[in-house]
Amino acid sequence: MEDAPTVVPVEREDLLPAGILASVVLGSAAVALGRPILALVTFAVTIVLALGLLWLRFGFYRVRYWRQLQPDHVFPGEAVTLSLVLENAKPLPLPWVEVVEELPATLAIEGQQLERSPKPERKVLRTLLSVGIAERVQRRYPARATRRGFYRLGPTRLTTGDPFGLARARLEIEPGGTLLVYPEIRPLESFGLPAEHPLGDATPLRPLLEDPLRIQGVRPYQPGDSPRQIHWRATARLGELQTRLLERSAAPVLALFLDVNTFEHFWEGIRPGELEWAISLTASLASWGIEQGYQVGLWVNAPLVGGERFIRIRPGRHPHQLRHLLEALAMLVPHTGHRIEQLLSAEARLLTGGVTIVLVTALVTENLRRTLLALRQQGYGIALIAVGTSAGLLPRRGLAIFELEAERAPAA
Repeated sequence: MEDAPTVVPVEREDLLPAGILASVVLGSAAVALGRPILALVTFAVTIVLALGLLWLRFGFYRVRYWRQLQPDHVFPGEAVTLSLVLENAKPLPLPWVEVVEELPATLAIEGQQLERSPKPERKVLRTLLSVGIAERVQRRYPARATRRGFYRLGPTRLTTGDPFGLARARLEIEPGGTLLVYPEIRPLESFGLPAEHPLGDATPLRPLLEDPLRIQGVRPYQPGDSPRQIHWRATARLGELQTRLLERSAAPVLALFLDVNTFEHFWEGIRPGELEWAISLTASLASWGIEQGYQVGLWVNAPLVGGERFIRIRPGRHPHQLRHLLEALAMLVPHTGHRIEQLLSAEARLLTGGVTIVLVTALVTENLRRTLLALRQQGYGIALIAVGTSAGLLPRRGLAIFELEAERAPAA
């Protein structure tokens, strides 16, 4: 459980002390004038006002509130549990506490009708709690995450008061707790890619370097084989020329580039349905690449939430690589003015031989076509996936072309 923040009152009412003083003066006057009934009533009012002041001054003393989601890393449609916890550690009960919790609109609370929020992409959950002396109350809500993204819970407004409704104290709780929703991962054929060879003929023209000290086996000599790779002992034993098969010095590299631009000019905005579909496709390609033994890297011409201008994750095969890739895609902010061909040209120079570059884009420009052809000439394998647009290129050895139609998703 995360550390529970101590709340601080932000609203006070100063009418009760004046009311108490007035009722005491009036009661004393009633006693002096020999009016016992009036004196009894005024002193009863004094007690009620004093209790109201007590709750006003100490209602949120030694009170803690926090909220959390479990689990907080999920895929779209997966179930989560939202917990709202209120703890009262003093000998004064809280007969009622209204909790107004601000939540992301993409979090669907089962069985609850959330209220509108004046903030975009936010909704409000309103609930009423009662907390006794030295008691902790927890309210759990089953929920489902509906859309990719990184979301914060809160802020929260707490309101409490005395049982008579004479005064209220209001507290503001800072945001706390997050929810990260990964992109949806699907079989590649569901996007329209071939099931057996989803990258087509995107074999790199410049293969991986081979380690001359690691011999995998031998095969019959073929014209064009280097004489230095002839295995003379096997040749003598078998009576015909044999060529050494060397192990590659590293696993093949799959470099995923995602373009978030969907219009020629960035001020035209984006087509959210196509972009989210492309993000899901990129996540599915990353999952497939890891399963196939690739070192998978990711580059996106868009920033992370609170991060740098571009997403750059170097290729790797360590056990947490896929999680890093999915987290980056979940936290992607779809705003950019940077052209993907500039990112391609700059980053491809840092990649070694045996690299297959997969570009997912909904905007294929003439400059991008020239960049892809130049990279192919440099020995990179290229797979261009054009989403909802024409590629304007013909496939050839080392260059695979896919023109896919995105499933139309409703705009956010």
